[in-house]
Amino acid sequence: MNNISEKLNQAGFQFDVKDQFAERVIYGNFYTVDKKNPKAEAVAIFGGHFIYVGDVEGVKELIGENTKVERYEGGLIIPGMSDGHCHCSVGGAVELFEANLLKVFDVDEFIGRIKTLIEKHPEYEVYQGFGFLPVKEVFGPFGPTADMLDGLSDKPIVLADMGLHSYLVNHAAMKRLGISKDTPDVSDGIVVRYEDGTPTGWFREGAMAYIKPLVGFTVEQYKEGFLRYQEEYLAHGMTIFMDAIINWDYTDNEVLALHELDKEGKLKMHAYGAYQVFQAEGHDTIAEVEHAAALRERTKGPMFDLINTKIQLDGTISPTLGTAYMKQAYCDPESQKINNHGQLRMDMDTLTAVYRRSHELGMAVHLHAIGDGALAMALDAIEKANAQTGPCDLRDAVAHLEVVDHADIPRMAKLGVVASTDPFWIPLPPELEPIQSYGLGKERTAAMHPIKSFFDEGVVVSSASDYPITYPAYALEGIQMGVTRYQPGRPDSLHCPSECATVDQMIQACTLNAARQFQSEDRYGSISVGKEADMVVLEQDITACDPAKIVDTSVLRTMVGGEWVYTRA
Repeated sequence: MNNISEKLNQAGFQFDVKDQFAERVIYGNFYTVDKKNPKAEAVAIFGGHFIYVGDVEGVKELIGENTKVERYEGGLIIPGMSDGHCHCSVGGAVELFEANLLKVFDVDEFIGRIKTLIEKHPEYEVYQGFGFLPVKEVFGPFGPTADMLDGLSDKPIVLADMGLHSYLVNHAAMKRLGISKDTPDVSDGIVVRYEDGTPTGWFREGAMAYIKPLVGFTVEQYKEGFLRYQEEYLAHGMTIFMDAIINWDYTDNEVLALHELDKEGKLKMHAYGAYQVFQAEGHDTIAEVEHAAALRERTKGPMFDLINTKIQLDGTISPTLGTAYMKQAYCDPESQKINNHGQLRMDMDTLTAVYRRSHELGMAVHLHAIGDGALAMALDAIEKANAQTGPCDLRDAVAHLEVVDHADIPRMAKLGVVASTDPFWIPLPPELEPIQSYGLGKERTAAMHPIKSFFDEGVVVSSASDYPITYPAYALEGIQMGVTRYQPGRPDSLHCPSECATVDQMIQACTLNAARQFQSEDRYGSISVGKEADMVVLEQDITACDPAKIVDTSVLRTMVGGEWVYTRA
């Protein structure tokens, strides 16, 4: 038996290896995220997999005449990093084809960015934008209205808010869609109206369905958008992502785009998708689950897998009547008048049925829960579904988890629910904190975004950005903010320091735990013998530097499947 086959067999892996030597040997300071072998000095790679991870002496016998040998002095080499919940193709397409409205707090600048898009692209039939924050300082206490967009264009204008939870449209868009005061309300959203019933132009949560015929991109546009995203994020050491609403425009176009890129060999990142299903007018919820499973079978490839169904159970914490579902009512005067706890977009019976049918079809469920009431309801539904079908190990995940009742954390661990956390969102700039506490109150605001507590209770924690809601959204920044809990360079934004995670925990959240979330820890997530050779060469050792300096670390190289897919110029 040759050296490679012997080492692989000893590690429990069976590969048909005829060569005696490794294709590539790399020396460096390896942080493996493998508890059995946490540190290494050298790795050997063959056939896109690690065949040796250990000390310098042990790798020597695997070096032959044709073996490529590389050395990296100083710094750190870690597994490829992930984003456990993002919207990558949409985000890339937004950058290419829409008006970017992020971080705009001035009416003139808001209008100016839309004007620029219209002037630059007179050929567009619909003008789209993304990223506005419906704050009173810009839009007034009543929120944004179509009147603000008068005179810009006689074509439809559709603007998505920062969280992709509402649309602002102009009068031309409503006319094109036949929307009027006679347009009915919806069960899972809000058509914001004037006193006489006329829609203002602001459509929140499920009411966005009225606007969907005007939004979205072609398969080719999604491909172009994703490739833009991929190039940027490989350069920052990221090799894995979950697109958390892969049918956000109610089409299969993005699934088909990623499938085509996979077939064409252009997909260099491990790509996962979650197909959103709805309980609302015009939707057959279980039929949508079954469609997602069938679509998965048609499109699954070596780098792409439509692994999840997606449920958006509640909304967001908003400065105007929050829709994230809370156990206790919101604190703002408007909410107190009507005892507003937020909004649920699915009832318990339907929610349980989605979990049950998804599990029967081998699909995990990825659920949006920003409020503690939504999290508790999701856990109840999982328990009921498991009682009907038996426990499963499909790695259901709950994303965002902004407000959490700590009594529910042990339940998550018991049920094997992954906490897809958003460390990028932890430290609010002090100037925005009043917007949160206005609705939540100071006590709930001060306790938002637990991470350490999830680790302490044994919950699998992954790290996510919700890109492009967070942009840029590089994994190293997420690691730093999970550890420091303040924005880089803004120690005055420190939030709830008792929930600071360790560097080790945050690296695990971005690597092995992401692989666990995607049921792929046997493939990647750690630098271990038999796994695919995905890794990142960092210029400095982020386990030894000042945690507040992690974001200053440059990525020198990124490897996927044994091939360098990014090298710093």
